[in-house]
Amino acid sequence: MYNIFNMVRTMEGIEEIVHIIPLGHEVDRAVKPFERLKANRVHLLTIVEGKKSKIKYSREMENKQKYFLGVVKKKLGEKDIEVECTNVDMFDILEVMKKVSKIIQKEKLENNIVYVNISGAGKLASVGATLAAMAHGARVYYVVADRYSKSEEQELQHGLSICEKLNIMFLENFQLQLPDENSLKVLVSLCEKEKGMKTKEILDILRESGAEGFEKDYAKLIGEEKRRTHQKYLIKLNKGILDKLEKRGYIIREKLGRYNTIKITESGKYVAHISGLLK
Repeated sequence: MYNIFNMVRTMEGIEEIVHIIPLGHEVDRAVKPFERLKANRVHLLTIVEGKKSKIKYSREMENKQKYFLGVVKKKLGEKDIEVECTNVDMFDILEVMKKVSKIIQKEKLENNIVYVNISGAGKLASVGATLAAMAHGARVYYVVADRYSKSEEQELQHGLSICEKLNIMFLENFQLQLPDENSLKVLVSLCEKEKGMKTKEILDILRESGAEGFEKDYAKLIGEEKRRTHQKYLIKLNKGILDKLEKRGYIIREKLGRYNTIKITESGKYVAHISGLLK
């Protein structure tokens, strides 16, 4: 019944309600909200077998995480909620931001309403998910625990937290201002090439990607037109993009001989990962 209903909704262009939940060793905090909140689909983000992590993840911990993933999936399925699982290193805040941002962007392209539950995992994952949600205009909520599990039996049933009264706190969403589209393309390219890039390389990437204002291939021009176009692009790149990114602390310029090498900073990496454009 759900699949047929879902198809009708999609054909009519009616928006769906989607939740994203980074999941650790929790059950109640991931499932209880749907006693009150609606959902057509839930994206569960978690570490499963085969995913490299910045923190050593033992076989015992893998099995424990698989258990909680299985329990949550089963309970959501019983509520007729579609579940999609994404394998993520929950101890890598950049990876969490990247995955959450990409999911939000994908769902919003389909005109869906997106919520992010930041109470189902550890602090790093919660911070990363919050930043991504606020950058892309998703609603953020936190499920307050009434008490915590004191025995293995309680933990297996409820997870680390026990939620009885269902106290959901919605965070006030303030819009994180991302750079413009061309600037994001530059940051993403610099993030993928950590050794840095010359201005010519950046100009080539902007042109090849069809960036607005950089469409013409000046290398194929000749004479004065080639010189003027190249100079125009350099000014546009430096004043319109690089100067602004440097002022915000997202890039640094290093002088090597006659040329500048542009490198991304740690802050710039955060923006690149939260952009949703990184592969």
